[in-house]
Amino acid sequence: MKLRHALSQAIYIDQEDGTVLVEDPNLGEGVFRINGEWIRGKLRDADPHMLLFVGGPKLAKPNHSRTSSPNPKARCLPLGSNSNAPGSRSHMELGLEGKRVLITAASRGIGQATAQCFADHGCSVALCARGEKQLEIASQNLKERGVQVFSQSLDVSNGDALKNFISEAGEALGGLDVYVANASAGAGPGEEAWQANFDIDVMGAVRGVEASLPFLADSETASVVFIGSTAAVEFLGAPQAYNAMKAALIAHASDLSQSLAPRGIRVNVVSPGPVFFEGGNWEMIKQTMPQVYERALAQCAIGRMGTPDEVARTVVFLASPAASLITGANLVADGGFTKRTSF
Repeated sequence: MKLRHALSQAIYIDQEDGTVLVEDPNLGEGVFRINGEWIRGKLRDADPHMLLFVGGPKLAKPNHSRTSSPNPKARCLPLGSNSNAPGSRSHMELGLEGKRVLITAASRGIGQATAQCFADHGCSVALCARGEKQLEIASQNLKERGVQVFSQSLDVSNGDALKNFISEAGEALGGLDVYVANASAGAGPGEEAWQANFDIDVMGAVRGVEASLPFLADSETASVVFIGSTAAVEFLGAPQAYNAMKAALIAHASDLSQSLAPRGIRVNVVSPGPVFFEGGNWEMIKQTMPQVYERALAQCAIGRMGTPDEVARTVVFLASPAASLITGANLVADGGFTKRTSF
């Protein structure tokens, strides 16, 4: 397999011995193992994702590649409802009507879909994001669903700004019943990525829970959900900050679930696999590196990637009183992307 990196224009070529040759037009050549280890050559740095995609095991393509994206006007179906049974009104009662929910990074993708799903179950919603324009659009969409909305533009890595937002949101909504830590720095190489993932993925969740505790402690159905990743539970070919920090979230959630249980607060994690939506990472990869996209798609046992709405429904159920017996869990929602066996 041979692929060109969309940004650096370097060419990644798999070798018969399992290594990857990287030819950078500006920096020269280098040979790497798929775990990112440099072997030889003038070039000493390479994209860990590309090394994995190019040098990893070859997998068969799926029979189909249906993908979908969230419709900002779409309604979240009641969990348990059957959209294929006309006239059927039977569904699981989640007990979310009137609850107050705060979600970080909720102006697009999984965060936006989760906010919409909570709103469709009658919840007031507080949301934040860095981009003011997209946040305004997301907030207006929630208001059109007939619920109270509180929003604020901020960077989750700014601890003081995050804590102030949560305090103001709790006051505006009259309390908080659910806290969803969705913000992430995403994947990337180098020490800067480690710092960014620590500041946003880990400390954003840590500070968020601490700031939410005064409100959650007063709720009769308090729940915390961290958005993790399957990258934390199964080796994907390249060690990187994103994987390790998502694993740290799972460990921290487990500890919190034990320490906060006496106060009536449940803590869980939802770990999605590949999720496709317009403007998301996988759409970009599909357009710029179709072989990489097809390779990841082939790992999904259900024959397609997930959608934000599917992850959102998982989060909403786990956060709801209907899941009152579940705490300390890491619920993987990946369409069979991971292949491990859990007991």
